[in-house]
Parts: sequence; C-alpha cells; structure tokens
Amino acid sequence: MWIIFGSLSIICTLMSCLSIFKSQEKLRAYWFSILGLVFTVLTLLAGYQLVSNWVKHEDWSALLDVVPFMFLPLGIYVVVMLLSNALLVRFIN
Repeated sequence: MWIIFGSLSIICTLMSCLSIFKSQEKLRAYWFSILGLVFTVLTLLAGYQLVSNWVKHEDWSALLDVVPFMFLPLGIYVVVMLLSNALLVRFIN
C-alpha cells in the first residue's frame, strides 16, 4: 500500500510542476500540490502500519532486515516531497 501512496504522491507533485507553468491552471497546480502532501503523509502512515503489523506478529527478523535501512531513503523522500510541494505552493501564490 505504501508503494501506491508513494507513487501517487510523486505523480501529483509532477502534475503540479507541469500545471504551474500554465497560467489558467494555477488552481489545479495548487490542488495537485496538496494531494502530493496528503499522499506523502499516507505513505508514512502505511509504512508505520506495516512495521506495526510485524511487531504484532513478532516478526523480529523482518524488523531487523528492513527498519534500519529504510530510514534514510524514507527520510530523503519526505524531505524532497515537502520541499518541492512547499516551493510549488510558494510559486503559485
């Protein structure tokens, strides 16, 4: 599920970038930017749910394999998405 949300957040951010250059589509760019942020948050929540399910089922090997190595890529993803959407909203107004 987190892969779907992550893909949707990237697509919405790209659509916002494409819409910002057209003067008639400023409102559409704004909504795509908001959707990009929403899907970024949903990606984080879906990842947290995945880890929570592993803890409930006491799958410690999955936690040891995935959690330490996913922090950096997930952190970079969140920072890039937040900054790009914040800059897009700034340019829209």
